[in-house]
Amino acid sequence: MKIKKEAAKFLPQDLQDAINTFVEQFNIMEEYNLDTIPPEYTANLFKTMSNYPEYNSVLLDLLAMFSEVAGITINEKN
Repeated sequence: MKIKKEAAKFLPQDLQDAINTFVEQFNIMEEYNLDTIPPEYTANLFKTMSNYPEYNSVLLDLLAMFSEVAGITINEKN
């Protein structure tokens, strides 16, 4: 199931790059029937998103989804 999406043009360029690279790696994973995306791509996406407080809620949602899949508990600090 190839994803034919790319990051919105209004996003900062480094965030666009991180999102587009992650999507590209997802497509590679699907094409070659791999089990996972190399973790550095996910880490780079999260790290880049963390530079933009306005996307904090999206980042927290992504972290929650990934942690659920990976079986990791994340404690939010208020």
